[in-house]
Amino acid sequence: METKIIEKKARGFAGLIENVVDPLNKNPKFKEQFKNKKRKFLINASNLTYAALITIDNGKVIIESVKNKPQSNLKKKILGWDGYISMNSQIFLALAMDKISLINIGIKWLTRKVKIKGLTKMLTLLKIFNLLKD
Repeated sequence: METKIIEKKARGFAGLIENVVDPLNKNPKFKEQFKNKKRKFLINASNLTYAALITIDNGKVIIESVKNKPQSNLKKKILGWDGYISMNSQIFLALAMDKISLINIGIKWLTRKVKIKGLTKMLTLLKIFNLLKD
């Protein structure tokens, strides 16, 4: 029996991410900068039930939920993501509220508290989050 891995409705952590990035769909600067780009990013809050799959599709942001148990649900072969980051929700919230610097994230990466794959692609996600501050 095959289970549905990607859920169109953003639930749990993915719902939180959707509320944060949804204003980008109305941001003309974002639409212009990403009008010809297609990217997928997976953000996993390792201590919660759902990961957020963020899809940038020609200037539109789409958030979907992915159950993060079993770990095989998060594989690149299955979801087709370009960049992946996994951390617990406390680190993510500290990052979102500017309570932790990128240098400290780097230190947490070295101590394996944060996992990052597709680092150069994740820089695109950083640009997207910076647009939220405008």
